[in-house]
Amino acid sequence: MSADSDRTGRRWGLPELRWPRRPRRSPAGDPVEVPAHDVAGGGPEDAEAVAERIRTPGGIAAGLGALGAASIGSVGTLLPSRRASDPWLGEDMWELGVDRGSMVVASDGVPLAVREKGPTDAPMTVVFAHGYTLSMASWHFQCRHLADRFGSKIRMVFYDQRGHALSGKSSRENSTIDQLARDLDSVISATAPTGPVVVIGHSMGGMTAMGYVARRAETVRDRVVGVGLVSTAKSELTVAGIGAVLDSRAVASFAGLTSRSPGVVTSGRKAFGALISPFIYGGSFGDPARASPTVARFVDRLIASTDVLTLANFSEALQHHDESDAMPILRDVRTTILCGDRDLLTPLDRSVDIAEELPDAEFVVVPGAGHMVMLEEPARVSEVLGDLIADGIVEWRDRTRGSDRGRAGRSAAS
Repeated sequence: MSADSDRTGRRWGLPELRWPRRPRRSPAGDPVEVPAHDVAGGGPEDAEAVAERIRTPGGIAAGLGALGAASIGSVGTLLPSRRASDPWLGEDMWELGVDRGSMVVASDGVPLAVREKGPTDAPMTVVFAHGYTLSMASWHFQCRHLADRFGSKIRMVFYDQRGHALSGKSSRENSTIDQLARDLDSVISATAPTGPVVVIGHSMGGMTAMGYVARRAETVRDRVVGVGLVSTAKSELTVAGIGAVLDSRAVASFAGLTSRSPGVVTSGRKAFGALISPFIYGGSFGDPARASPTVARFVDRLIASTDVLTLANFSEALQHHDESDAMPILRDVRTTILCGDRDLLTPLDRSVDIAEELPDAEFVVVPGAGHMVMLEEPARVSEVLGDLIADGIVEWRDRTRGSDRGRAGRSAAS
């Protein structure tokens, strides 16, 4: 719902889904604004059916079944015969590895791998946090598109979450959203100690961003001019998607075995990885049969390379996190919520939950896309996030001019 819409307290089945503010820049077939009682186009009834199956009694089993079916369907994506129709054939998905690199030490001593693109004196810094089992490389297309759009106006900061890719391993005790929020604070403090910041997070990275907002409210109000929440959830992940998988008895048993039984660590790790990784991969794409084989192999490699202890350590955090405390603060921050309508890992209704708390946020639903929406529809996602950044630049400029006028007025008065 927009700022001037009905405030009488009437609760709609779904909020108004607001699409990019500049639809004229979008090609034909992009989302369009729909009534509050509808879901986005491009197969909305499928997304709602999946969400309803997961919410109803016996829904966890239904959710597991949906993810399992997607996992089986995803196998064909990796077959060599698919390469001929691959739009990203030959694409180097690891380009971020050549940008400026550094290590930031987290509050508990864990080293966090960081990459930066753009001038160090750029007027705006954009920080990206990736999701569970992924790495900073998952922002590959956004790095390129946003660099092309903004040039020297922004500096982009990417980092690997603890336990992922090139960052150091985490203890089980510190594998929490609270610690991830502290890690994000450490990265921002080290790479952008002053000036405006836009924070963008995908999946667990979105939870990290919300955790940071809740724990650094004063800094957020002073410096954060935009927050992007991509395919994520503020809470209640155990009733749908990946949370339902992680909350199952089998996964809980394997997680405990992996982290607490040194005598069977090797077998426990292999069993846990063999159980959970296919579900994560299978739920990554809205339509596995249409996914780019290059992108599919890239995602598969990211998931497969994630240490199984990391999988196990963060399973509890993903099940039980609740970042609802961030919502009142985000009401005063320009926020974009984005999700694919076929996301099986953090389903559409989890984004709806956030949108209901933030009635003035931009809410973008990408038809046909799954959990890896920024890799499935990179241009569309980059455009939406780019609009968020552009709005942040304008807002900071207005703030600065207002401060300058205030100082000038005080000087004249004295």
